[in-house]
Amino acid sequence: MKKLLVMAGIATFAICAATADTVKDGAVSVKPGRWLWKQETNIMAIPLKEENIECLIPEEARITLSKLATDLEKGCTVDNVRPIQSGYLFKLKCSGKTKGEADATITHTATSMKINAKGSATVGFIPAGFSMKADATYQGDCSATEVAQAKERAGSDATVIGVNTIDDALRALREHGGAPVRKIAPADAA
Repeated sequence: MKKLLVMAGIATFAICAATADTVKDGAVSVKPGRWLWKQETNIMAIPLKEENIECLIPEEARITLSKLATDLEKGCTVDNVRPIQSGYLFKLKCSGKTKGEADATITHTATSMKINAKGSATVGFIPAGFSMKADATYQGDCSATEVAQAKERAGSDATVIGVNTIDDALRALREHGGAPVRKIAPADAA
């Protein structure tokens, strides 16, 4: 009987360990409010920097990796999602208008988020390397006006808007009827 219990325990541990290695998707939950987003993307060694403020309402504070990928571009998916401390490692695969793959990491707390990605894509017909890093930090509560605008943007049928990068956040806002986000200052002017 004791041997059977030990074997059952080992089998249970093996099953748990195997399923913990990869998951189909991941989700990140952050504190709703005013967020400062900073992003730097390098495509073919050309740096692009952006910095913006966004009001994230409670309905949008849970973000799945699949939603981030879809918001990036139709045809983008996540694969090989592996939980890590405070986030996920995953493979971003795009087969739509932009074709490519990237190894990505997202880590977060309730008041911060970091995203790093490195991979290759096809720009036109030219294969190109790229890297991206983004940092988001909670800045406090949104003003009543910002909350009203964000709720109007989300509508009664609110959807989670992916915020993998500044570009993703801006694209998602525009695609969902959001007004342009006010640009604060170039990141290198700080």
